[in-house]
Amino acid sequence: MFVLASLLCTLAGSASAATPGIATTLEDSSNSTPKEMTEGAAEMIAEIDAAVVTVNKLLETAKQDKKKDDELIKCLESKVPQLKTIQEIVGKTNTSMKQNLASGKTGRARSDYRQVAVLFSAAKETLVAAQACLKSAAGDPGKSSSTISGGEAAMEEIETEIPVDVPEVTTAF
Repeated sequence: MFVLASLLCTLAGSASAATPGIATTLEDSSNSTPKEMTEGAAEMIAEIDAAVVTVNKLLETAKQDKKKDDELIKCLESKVPQLKTIQEIVGKTNTSMKQNLASGKTGRARSDYRQVAVLFSAAKETLVAAQACLKSAAGDPGKSSSTISGGEAAMEEIETEIPVDVPEVTTAF
């Protein structure tokens, strides 16, 4: 449980900010019925499972490509364990939520439901990062790269001082 708690603390801040609707899910968890929590968790878990399958397929395709892009493969390989860890933890958390609901511990169940929502957000972020691996490998305009060539001869032509006009700033004090 300690690993789960530390992972959730790490993910909670960035997850709620990066995923639209996650704040609403977290706020609504206090008003959710057991049925809504169970159904909501099932939907989030299904999406996490789909993300794992998607990234595995992307990785398999990258490995089978005739023009193997080692950077793309490494990038995708780094996302698979992250998603599988999230998938494993969310499964355990969902089981705990169901047990807590069955025992009438709705407070604990709501906490578990919020944990599922945070893990769902982390999985979505990881899927987006995996998709970014593809974009960068394809030379997407979102990724910039530059090449410098010419050696020392080219460096001599570059002006080392650039004149900049800085306006005078006055204050009212």
